Amino acid sequence: MSQPLSGPADSAPTIVRHSGYVRFLHWSLAVVYISAVATGMALYWRKLLGWILPVFGGKDFAVDVHFWAGIGLTLGTLLLFVAWRKVARWSPADSNFVRHLGEHALHPGQPQPEDTGFFNGGQKLYFWGVVVTSAVFFVTGLVWWYRKDVPNSVYAVCRTTHRVLGVAMTAGLLVHIYKATIGEPGTLRSMLRGTVTREWARLRRPKWFRDLGR
Repeated sequence: MSQPLSGPADSAPTIVRHSGYVRFLHWSLAVVYISAVATGMALYWRKLLGWILPVFGGKDFAVDVHFWAGIGLTLGTLLLFVAWRKVARWSPADSNFVRHLGEHALHPGQPQPEDTGFFNGGQKLYFWGVVVTSAVFFVTGLVWWYRKDVPNSVYAVCRTTHRVLGVAMTAGLLVHIYKATIGEPGTLRSMLRGTVTREWARLRRPKWFRDLGR
């Protein structure tokens, strides 16, 4: 994995934030997660969302898509964890950010705290949530898939956990999309082009900007 920024400081108007590899992982995860969510919800709430199933080739094929999308989600999350494990380490600054999360979420244009690094506390919270829930999805999904080989009580707990986490993480995904677009203008660019403007880095990630020596 390449570092968030490589090369000596210069006067370029943009700063490299994400490598091509990280961006590929991110968008691959987006595809498999949306596929898993769409098929999972369509299979579970068939009366309401059953119209989605033909998009995936019908019920039986949607089941297969859901299974393999879940495997892809697990593998992709593992690779992204390896890539971001250092920049996603929790710090006291992140705890303080989360304590004032409502304030930051409701004011998209306000500068971030001066100790905000590569990721802010909200992003780290979501990242670690994805890492943990992906592992839980994997385990509960396998139990669900091989439910005939496990006790009914175990299957019932895993089935409910899988569904509840699916809804919760879908809500988290919607917040993530909002913050990457309207909620924090300029952020989406980093996942499309791999760069951010110097002004974005200075205002949105002050500590990261200072650490770069810009």
